[in-house]
Amino acid sequence: MRTGLWIVLLCIFGLTACTAKQTRLTPQQTDDGWQTATLADVGLDESKLQEAVAHIKDKTYQNVDSVLIIKEGKLVFEVYFDGYEWDYDSPQFRGELVKYGAETRHNLASVTKSFTSILVGIALDQGAIQSVDDPVFSYFPQYAHLSDERKAAITLKHLLTMSSGLQWNEGELPYSNPNNDLVRLFTEPDPIGFILARPLVSDPGAQFYYGGDNTNLLGEVIRSATGQRMDAFAEEHLFGPLGITDYAWDFINPDMIHASGNLQLRPRDMAKLGQLCLNGGVWEGQRLVSEAWIAESTQKHVTHSVTSGYGYQWWLETYRVGSASVDAFAALGWGGQKIIVLPDWEMVVVFTGGNYTAGDPSEEILTRYILPAVEER
Repeated sequence: MRTGLWIVLLCIFGLTACTAKQTRLTPQQTDDGWQTATLADVGLDESKLQEAVAHIKDKTYQNVDSVLIIKEGKLVFEVYFDGYEWDYDSPQFRGELVKYGAETRHNLASVTKSFTSILVGIALDQGAIQSVDDPVFSYFPQYAHLSDERKAAITLKHLLTMSSGLQWNEGELPYSNPNNDLVRLFTEPDPIGFILARPLVSDPGAQFYYGGDNTNLLGEVIRSATGQRMDAFAEEHLFGPLGITDYAWDFINPDMIHASGNLQLRPRDMAKLGQLCLNGGVWEGQRLVSEAWIAESTQKHVTHSVTSGYGYQWWLETYRVGSASVDAFAALGWGGQKIIVLPDWEMVVVFTGGNYTAGDPSEEILTRYILPAVEER
C-alpha cells in the first residue's frame, strides 16, 4: 500500500511540476487600447505555443526578447524574456541585460521604415504630397545643383521601393565599420546633401537595393511637404491616435530623424501598426490612413530573390502551412524585429530580439509553431 501511495504522490507531484513550468500566455488587460482574449477564444492551439516558449527558455532559440500574437483584433499571446539592450558601442551590439516586459521599449531597427511609409501615406492623403510620382528633387530645391538629367527622374516611388539607383554601400560593410554609408550619415555635416550627391549606379526604377538613403530622404520629404519634422508629424497623426505615448526616435543629427531605423517602441505598440494595416487604415473606428494607401504599399512593386517581393517599405511573403498557404506582409528589422500581418487569418505576429551577430530564429518559430497553431483549430 505504501509503495502504491508513493507512486500516486510522485505522479501528482510530477504533473504539478510540469504544469508549473508552463508559461501563462493570456495577456493582461490594460488601458492601452488592446482587448485581450485567450488562445481558446480564437481557436489557437496552446500546446504548440507552449512548446515554442519552452524552446526559447531552454535556449534552443536564442536571443528572442518577445513574441506577441493578435488574432481577430484581440491580443491573445504575449511572452517576454530576458535579453540584452541594443548598444551600438558594445561587443555584439549588446548592452545591459534587460528583463523585458510589456512596458519595456525595444529598438525596432528597420521596422522603422514601415512606420515612415505609413507617414508618407498620411501626408499623401492630406494633399501635402501630391503623388508618389513626384520628383524627389522637387522637395529639395536647395539641392538642385546636385541633380542632373538622370537624377531628375528619381521619384518618391523609387525611394519607397528601394530602387532610386543611388550608389550606397550599406549592405557591403558591417555597421561596425565607419565607412558604411549609413554610419557615415551620422557624421556628415549635411546628410541630405551627402545622399543626393551620390552618383547613380543604375537608372531609377531599374534595380532594387536595400538602403537607408531612400528612407531617410522620405523622412525629410515629409518635413518639406508638411512643415513638420517627422517625429512631430507622427505624434499628431499616427502615434497620438494609436495611443502610443512611450517611444523614442533615433536622430541622425540634432534636427534630423533617423527615418530608416532604431525607433524604440513597446511590442504592444508595434502590433498596433500591424492591426492598423490589417484594418485597412482604421484604428478604433478612426481612419488614420486611406485604405488605398495600405493596399498599394503592401502589394508587390519589386521582385526579390529571397522573399515574395517588396512593396513600399514592406516585405511580402507567402508561407506554406501543411497543405495550405497564407500570404503576409511584414516590417522587418535587424536582430529579429518583426511585425508580420496575415490578412486572410486576421492575424498579426510581433517579434523582438537581439540576434545582431547571430542567426535569427523567429522565422522558424513562426513556421514551426505559430502558424501550425492556427491550422490545428
